[in-house]
Parts: sequence; structure tokens; C-alpha cells
Amino acid sequence: MDVVDLLVELVGIDSTNSTLAPDGPGEAAIAARLAELLDGLGFGVETHAVAPGRPNVLGTLAGNPAWPALLFEAHLDTVPSPPGGIPVELEGGRLTGRGACDCKGALAAMLVALERVTAIARDARPTILLAGAVDEESSMTGAAALLGPLAETGVTIGGAVIAEPTSLVPVRAHHGVVRAALTAHGRAAHAAKAHLGVNAVNAMARAITALDDHVGRRLAATAHPLAGPALLNATMIRGGTAPNIVPDACEAIVDRRTPPGTTPGEVVAEIEAVLEQRRRAGDDVRLGAPFVALPGVETPADAPVVAAAERAAAGALGRAVAAGGVPFATDACHLLGRGGIECVVLGPGSIDQAHTADEWVDLAEVAAAVDVYEAIARSFVPTGTAP
Repeated sequence: MDVVDLLVELVGIDSTNSTLAPDGPGEAAIAARLAELLDGLGFGVETHAVAPGRPNVLGTLAGNPAWPALLFEAHLDTVPSPPGGIPVELEGGRLTGRGACDCKGALAAMLVALERVTAIARDARPTILLAGAVDEESSMTGAAALLGPLAETGVTIGGAVIAEPTSLVPVRAHHGVVRAALTAHGRAAHAAKAHLGVNAVNAMARAITALDDHVGRRLAATAHPLAGPALLNATMIRGGTAPNIVPDACEAIVDRRTPPGTTPGEVVAEIEAVLEQRRRAGDDVRLGAPFVALPGVETPADAPVVAAAERAAAGALGRAVAAGGVPFATDACHLLGRGGIECVVLGPGSIDQAHTADEWVDLAEVAAAVDVYEAIARSFVPTGTAP
């Protein structure tokens, strides 16, 4: 397979996350194509519905049963495109299009790399798994749903490579995320007699300010050595019914990044402690159950998959490489944080190019990613064994 041709094809398949955009098609079409491609490479292929019309894909290429298996994982969904879409265009060594960077460039490179790996004798390669997961851009329900089928394969998974844009530098630590709704309740009144009402917008403003003062400032003063500072932000807010009515309700969404070693439960408890102070002061502000609650993750520096990724990336980049960290969350929150699978996050492109109105990926990086993924698969064997 030619990696550029394959990438153009994959980007041309609209896989907009239908949770984020109700009119989006979801991942069914790209999942079907991925299943066809894996079948053509000789993988055993399973699909598992996560939601109606939204299946995960899991392919297995049998290898030496005495060796630990290696998992490659990529999410199949994209964020919505801006009005009018993003034309799929090849120009100046770049491919532009929604998903080109996040993360179809990595998926295409994984498939071409694994095509090469199929040429290795079965007893001289590890068992290779490739998973395509739905819903990473929303709640990562696809990665959560992968854990059962992965366990049912019966193989011991010694490590996983997660596809995300990292400029080909492996990542072994990153934040998780907790998202929840805050609701403030008041009492409606005519704005000309506001003293007869209780303004829920004002109560919400005081709560957000208190969270910023008591949680935000503490977080800004501390940082994980690899993943950086874990932040708290109010990212959405709505309230009120008319310009001349004191609002009796207001809702805000808070986004709290959770560093490795901090549980979602600890995050919720810290927020609740601040809100309890506001309630004692008279503001009726409540925190709903989190609709996203993902732990931060950190793979040990000496994990075999980290060492393999560092060697492979060093070969591609022509310099020594040490796995680092990033502030954003990935499907490793489930695969490592809940499944216990040691992970590295690694792929072509920069996160700065993802989710933009002109999303693009450098084709030279995509080609280099093929070599990196192949090198990881070839070297992920027991010490002293050479395929």
C-alpha cells in the first residue's frame, strides 16, 4: 500500500463524531473500510458495536505465542469541520483535510507498517493487534469498550502504541480529564424589582470565581514534570430567559485536567469543598455527576514499549529521544489507566495542527511514521531474540 494514497482515502471518509455533531455520520464507514484493509493483510477481524452504527474494529495477526503481544490503537472519529468543510488537498508536501493530522495520518502509517510486518515469519514476530476505536473526541467510550474484547483474545499484551499527533516524539505521560455540569438555582423576578428575586447567574459567577481562586491558582503553581500543569476551566455557560427577568437558573460546564497520580474522585472532592463554602454563603450551586471522568496516566520510563519507541523515533529523527509528556488526554486513559496496558502515544503531525480550520499533516512525517511503527513491531521481542 502507498501511505499517501491510503491517507487520502481515509481522510476522504467523513467520520465526524456524531455525539459532537448530531448530523455527523459517525464512524461506521471508516470502520468498515478498516476491517476490509485488515482482512486483506491477513488479520483476523472482529467488530464490536459501542453504540448503534458506531463499531470498534479489532484485528489480530498471530505471532509467537510465547512472546507478549503488541497493540496498535487509533481512534476513528474526528471533530466536526467548520462550515463548508475542509477540502482534501495535496500541496507542498502536506495533506489538508479533517482528520489528516488527528489521527488518520497515524492510522495510515500503522497499516502500511503492519503490511511490512506480515512478511516476518510467524514465530519470529510478536502477535500484533490493531484496534480502531470510536468516540475518542467526545468521551472515549470506544477505548473503554475495547478492554473486554482485548481480554478475550487470551494474549498477554506487553505494550500499546496509541496514535496521536506527537511530531514522532513518544509520550509516556499525560493528563486525564473530568468534565461535569454546575447548576445554580435562584428565584425569578422582574428585573425592575430584582431585590425580590435571587439571581442564579450571579451565584454561578461567584462559584466560578471561587473555583478559580481556590483550585485554579493552586494548580497554576504546580505542574507534573512531564505532563505540565493540570488546569481547571469553565468552558461553557448558559442562563436566563429574557433581558428583563432575574434568572432563576444557570448552568456551566467545568473541565478539570487530572495529572497522573490524581484520581477523578479526588478532583470531584476538591471542587465540592469549594462549592460547599458557596452554599454556606447562601448560593445554591450544585455539581452534577461527571459525564467524563478519566485518570491521568504515566508509563514507567523503563517499560519495554517505551524503550522500543525511543529507539525507533531516534532512528527516524536522527537524534537521541526520550519519551516525554503532553497536557491532553488520549485513549491511554482507559488502556493504561483502567486496563493496565503500558502505553506510548506516538504519531506524525503536531497537536497544534489538529482541530483547526485548515487541519493538515506533513507527508514526510507520515512516511517516517511508517518506519517508526515498523521498527517498534520488529524490536518488540524478548531480549536476545532477533526476528
